[in-house]
Amino acid sequence: MTQASTVAGADGGVRSVARAFDLLNAFDAEHPIRTLRELVGITGLPKSTVVRLLGTLTTQGIVAARGDSTTYSVGPAFLRWIGLADAMWEIGAEARRSMTQLRDRCGETVNIYIRQDLHRLSVAQVEGTTTVRSVVQVGAQYPLVVGAAGRILLGGCPDDVLQALAEQEGTTSTVDLRTEAAGAREAGYAITHGDRELGASAVAAPILSADGRVIAALSISGPTSRFTADRVAAYVDAVTDTARQISAAGLGTVEAFL
Repeated sequence: MTQASTVAGADGGVRSVARAFDLLNAFDAEHPIRTLRELVGITGLPKSTVVRLLGTLTTQGIVAARGDSTTYSVGPAFLRWIGLADAMWEIGAEARRSMTQLRDRCGETVNIYIRQDLHRLSVAQVEGTTTVRSVVQVGAQYPLVVGAAGRILLGGCPDDVLQALAEQEGTTSTVDLRTEAAGAREAGYAITHGDRELGASAVAAPILSADGRVIAALSISGPTSRFTADRVAAYVDAVTDTARQISAAGLGTVEAFL
């Protein structure tokens, strides 16, 4: 096999893995079951490609076929990874208590976000106490360049990540992102209204490692109508206080990967 054909084969393998993840990402808490037609529509892949990928994933137990094999869900193979993921990415008991106390103090939903590549995701959530509240899907990817938590995490990004983000967005520059990151670092918190989603507001502060690195962002979020000027001032105090507590206590086993 020539070097060119080896590279082509490797590229094809990577592409197949990416397509497999596109299929898996179609399943979530609101859509635990998908039809073949839905999967074709969501991924934009040819039906023959989707059928071939589903066949491979089903053989490995990663996807399960139901009934006449035109309806699918995640498979039992995920069960062996659930406990492992919980153990490796679980925040410590003290950090969880601090999150709960912050929720009780403000009434709003509390999340701890970390950066993964060019995205952010929540690794822990304590839902707010009100009927109308902000809730995100733990483990789901969200944009890094929007939202209060995103602004905090930008403060911990090296220049090469900021450059990649600027290239990905196409509507902002590395200088702009560097300015946002510096502003969040200097203030020690970030406030956004309708940044990621219209009608939603958030306040976030950095969680630091023992050597002073920004490793996570602690945020509270909820409807903009409740984030009035006087409440936001109190929220900033509460979030920054709690972020310092968690920084001092540590995040738990998850911190080893940050």
